[in-house]
Amino acid sequence: MKMTRFAKFVDKTENAINKFKHWQASKWLKAVIILGIFSLFFGLFYVIYHLFALIFCLALWVAFQYLPKEAQQFIRNLLPTNNEKETSDGYRNGHSGFGFYRGDVIRREQ
Repeated sequence: MKMTRFAKFVDKTENAINKFKHWQASKWLKAVIILGIFSLFFGLFYVIYHLFALIFCLALWVAFQYLPKEAQQFIRNLLPTNNEKETSDGYRNGHSGFGFYRGDVIRREQ
């Protein structure tokens, strides 16, 4: 009977596990090898996850580039990128503490 690729993989994995079980080595060496294999798998999945996140962010950036100009302007208006609010006149919490600012200079009430 011909074996599928998955069946061959399972068979080879099972043979490797059986050889590992009956291997004449100390338990700490076996534990170190198992931890090394698990850390390699964890590192592989960690890298794949971050690559997926990077590709997703790049896809969002590319999609944003091809939005209509009206939609891009609407999104830019939603984002707090202008610094006018930080230097406008009035009461605010500035570099010298809370008080009435005129431009970048605090005016204390007397």
